[in-house]
Amino acid sequence: MYFLSEPLSMLIRPIYQLVQNYGWTLVIVTVLINLLTIPLTIMSQKSMSKTQQLQPLLMELQRKYANDKEKYNAEMQKLYTKYGINPMAGCLPMIIRLFIILGFVGVVYNPLQYLLRLSPDQIDGIKKILVDAGTKVTYQVQYCSHPETIKAIEGFGKEPINFDFLGIDLTKMLSGNMTDWKVWIIPVLAVLATVASSFVSKKMMAKNSNGQAAGGNTMLYIMPVMTAYFTYIMPIGMSLYWLTSTVVNMIQQVFTNLIMKKAGKELPLTPNDKKLLEGQKKSKNKSKELAKNSNADGSNKNSKK
Repeated sequence: MYFLSEPLSMLIRPIYQLVQNYGWTLVIVTVLINLLTIPLTIMSQKSMSKTQQLQPLLMELQRKYANDKEKYNAEMQKLYTKYGINPMAGCLPMIIRLFIILGFVGVVYNPLQYLLRLSPDQIDGIKKILVDAGTKVTYQVQYCSHPETIKAIEGFGKEPINFDFLGIDLTKMLSGNMTDWKVWIIPVLAVLATVASSFVSKKMMAKNSNGQAAGGNTMLYIMPVMTAYFTYIMPIGMSLYWLTSTVVNMIQQVFTNLIMKKAGKELPLTPNDKKLLEGQKKSKNKSKELAKNSNADGSNKNSKK
């Protein structure tokens, strides 16, 4: 994880030196990174919007080549090529975000290494002092606020890290501090933000696909549950990163969607594809009318009885 955390620490350190607060440093860095990835987000949403508009055509291909998977994949690729769609473009921001998360995990769990730039020998020396004193040493972040650690840091001629964020110690983990109500605040907000983000994403995807939801409700429930689990077992610093990132991403997604609407999002379909879609719409409307008439006939018969 060093190759991801080290470049990130080069951005975090000067900002921490400026604001002198670990929590606000995480917030500022998270916002900056999200702003830098806006072009990728726009590209991703454009690709997803185009793919959603092609869903009826993809469904028709699936029906037509239900028994020939190889032919279906070939025709699907032709359709993507014809409309200049790269299916992987929608995944790129997610992959980059995963790398950023892993980078933050390294920094948050090892602040003495990445923020204070203590050497491995200095960190091992601190651990030995704590172990000799009977203190349990598991993760580096858990003993950063220990009095012996602060004393050792000052002995190395460095300022201890200010982990206090609005009265909350960001080195703590919810899993080991269930009775401290302050420790609950950021993890709970992170879960609520994830729920809100999932609903906003689902609503926007449904609008962009003219009412056809791209996929089921699975992610609507999985993401909040995953967030709850990780904010429970990880330091609150990671919960703060997740909360900030989720809120910024949600705002960014809404504004990006508005920009795309103003720019015009309709995909210029070929005459043959337009004809095929019109045929599908007529067929659906006819099926709805038949179902409606059937229900009406059934109601009339029951009322006569």
